[in-house]
Amino acid sequence: MDIEEFRKDFLETVKSHAAAEGDMTHAAFVTIVSEKLMDAEEFSDFEPCYHEGNGVKDRRLKLGIDGYSSDESDDSLKLLIVDFRGGAEAETLTQTDASTMFSRLTAFITEAMSGLLHPQLEDSSPARALATEIFRNQQATTRLRLYLATDAVLSSRVKDWPERIINDKPFEFHIWDAARFHRAFEAATGRDELKIDFREFMPEGIPCLEASQTGDEYKAYLCVIPGTVLADLYDRYGSRLLERNVRSFLGIRGTKSVNSGIRSTILTQPSMFFAFNNGIAVTASTVEVARGGNGLRILCADDLQIVNGGQTTASLTTAKRKDGKELKDIFVQMKLSVIRPERADELIPQISRSANSQNKVSDADFFSNHPYHVRIETHSRRLWAPAVAGAQHETHWFYERARGQFLNEQVRMTPSEKRRFLQQNPREQLITKTDIAKYENAWREIPHIISLGAQKNFRGFAEYIDELWKLSDSEFNEEYFKHIVARTIIWKYTERMVSKQPWYQGGYRANVVAYTIAKLATMIRTSAGGRVLDFRTIWAKQCISKAMELQLEKIAEAVFNSIVSEDRPVDNVTEWCKKKLCWEKVESLKIPLLPSLATDLIDRAELLTAKKDAKKLQKTDNGIAAQAEVVQLGGKYWQQLSNWDDKKNLLTPDEKKIVSIAARIPSRIPPDFQCPKLLEIRSRMIAEGFGYGEKSNIGG
Repeated sequence: MDIEEFRKDFLETVKSHAAAEGDMTHAAFVTIVSEKLMDAEEFSDFEPCYHEGNGVKDRRLKLGIDGYSSDESDDSLKLLIVDFRGGAEAETLTQTDASTMFSRLTAFITEAMSGLLHPQLEDSSPARALATEIFRNQQATTRLRLYLATDAVLSSRVKDWPERIINDKPFEFHIWDAARFHRAFEAATGRDELKIDFREFMPEGIPCLEASQTGDEYKAYLCVIPGTVLADLYDRYGSRLLERNVRSFLGIRGTKSVNSGIRSTILTQPSMFFAFNNGIAVTASTVEVARGGNGLRILCADDLQIVNGGQTTASLTTAKRKDGKELKDIFVQMKLSVIRPERADELIPQISRSANSQNKVSDADFFSNHPYHVRIETHSRRLWAPAVAGAQHETHWFYERARGQFLNEQVRMTPSEKRRFLQQNPREQLITKTDIAKYENAWREIPHIISLGAQKNFRGFAEYIDELWKLSDSEFNEEYFKHIVARTIIWKYTERMVSKQPWYQGGYRANVVAYTIAKLATMIRTSAGGRVLDFRTIWAKQCISKAMELQLEKIAEAVFNSIVSEDRPVDNVTEWCKKKLCWEKVESLKIPLLPSLATDLIDRAELLTAKKDAKKLQKTDNGIAAQAEVVQLGGKYWQQLSNWDDKKNLLTPDEKKIVSIAARIPSRIPPDFQCPKLLEIRSRMIAEGFGYGEKSNIGG
C-alpha cells in the first residue's frame, strides 16, 4: 500500500469514526491519531483535551492543545496538537505551519506553568484540569514532549527540530505527518530507531567482553556500565528505551518490594549494588565496537532496548534526580544481545520472557500472544452478524488480533475485492484488544480501572482472562463472542449519545461512558430480581432497544453530575475517575430501573442453558481442531517423543498410553477427546527440552 492509498484509507477511517461516534471530524482525527501513537508506543495512554484561546497577559498569544499523555516511567508529559486538513489531495506542512502549531502548544504549557491560565478556564473542563496539573507538578516533571500530528505531508525543506530549554525544562518536538504514519504502518511500529553514541556519556565507550559470536544470527557482549551513565541515558531517552520490555506496556513500577530493595541498596549500600543486583539485559540491531589499549569497547548501538532491568534503570534515575545521589560508586552489569532486525519480533519477546525474573512476570504480561486472541479472531471471521436496517448482506465484526491487521488484509486486494471486503467488514465494526478490555471490564463493574488508561486496564483484563482460560477455555465460545459484540454495540451507542447531550461539555466522555455502563450492570445485578440482560437479542437485532437508550441517557446524566460535582475530593476529574471511591459514589446513586427495560431481560436459567450448549459445542470444536493438529504432526513425531521420554520418564502411565496411540498414526487415529491432552503433553515436553529431529532425541 503506497502513501496515497494509505492516506485515503486513513481519512476514510476518520470519517467513519466521526459518523459512528457522533464526533466532529477534528475530534475523530484526534482519536484515530492518538490510537496510532499508542500503537507506535509513543503514548502509553491518552486524554483528549481540546482548547483554543488567547494568553492571559498577552491576548495576542494563541494557545492550543488537543490532548496529552503522562509517562510515569520517567515523569515526562507528552502533549498533542493536530493540524487536520481533510482534503482529497495531500497538502504540504511547511516550516512556518509547524512553527505556528508548536508555538500554540508551547504557549499553552508556559501559560499553565505561570499559574495564570487555570483560574481563567471553566471549572470542570479538561483544559483547566491539565493546566492545573502542569502548574502544580512542574517541579517534578522532567521534560515536555510536544507532538504535532497532521494529515499533510511534511516539506522536505523542514530541518530537524532541536530540543529547547524553556522555563528550565527540556522541550522535545516530534512531527507525525501522513508519510510518517504510513511508515509506521509499513513497519508495524512507528517508533524511531534509537541511535545511541555511548561516547557522549563515556568518551572511550562502554567496556565489554565478547560473550558469544555465532555469525550474523546472534552476538552477545558482557558489559559493565556506570550507574550515572545508565541514569543519564534514561534521562535523555526515557521510556523509549523500554518499548520492547514486557513491562513497558504495563508500567515499570512493578512489585513495590523489589523496587524498594533496589532503592535501599542505591541509597545505603551503593558499593554493593553490583553484587546485589541482577543487572540489565539489552538488545540492539547493530553495535560499533573498537579494540584498544583498554580492551574492547562498545562505541555506538542502534535500536537499543532494555528488555529487562527497567526498574533498576528507573530507580537509578530517581535516586540521582530526586535524591541527589551521585551514583559514582555504582556499576551495573549489562548483557547486550545483538539481534538482526528481521528476527527482532521473534527473538526479543523470548529474551524478555526469560530475563524477567527479578519481578515475577505472569502469563498475562505476554497476553498479546495468548490463544484467547486466536479464538476470538476465529469466531470473528466465521460468524456473520445478521443483516439489519434493510441491508441485503450480512457482515463480520472484525477482530484485530495483530496491529494493523485490518489494513494489511486489504494490501494485495484489487479495488473490487477491497470494496467487497469493506462491505463484509465495515470499519465501524472493527474491534481491538484494548476495546474488548474496556467493554468487558465495564460489565465487570470496574470503571475506575478502565479510567486508569488502556495499558493498565488491559493488564487487569489479561489477568482475568488468563485465569478463566486455565479453568475452562471452552467458556470462550460463539456465545461469548456474540456477547462481546452486544457489549460493543452498547458502548458505541453510549459514546454517540453522550456527545449529543445538552449537559455534555466536551470532556470526560470516556469516563462517563465506562461509568454509565458499569452502573447499568450494577442496577441489573441488584434490582432486576435475578434476571439478566439479553445480549443474544442485541446480537440478533444489532442494536439496543428504545427502553435501553432511555435508561442509558438517565444514567449518563447522573454519572456526569456525580463525577464533576464540586464536593469531589480530587480537583482533576480525570484523576478522580481513577479512584475506587469515585466508583463507590456512582455505584450508590439511586437510579431506578425503567419498567420498560423488563423486555430486555431474561431469566438467568435461560442464559445458563445457552452458555452450557455453547461450551459443549466449543469443546467439540476444540477436539476436532486438536485432532487435526495431532494427525498432521504424524506417527513418527509421537514415536520420537515416546522414545525421548523413555530416558526422561516424565510422563504418567496414562499419558504414555495415549502417546503410544498417537505413535501409530495413520493406522490408528487418537479420538478427538484425547487430542487436547496430547498437545498439552507436547508443549510440556518441548519446555523440558524435547526437539523433533535432534539426534539426542532419537532412540528406540
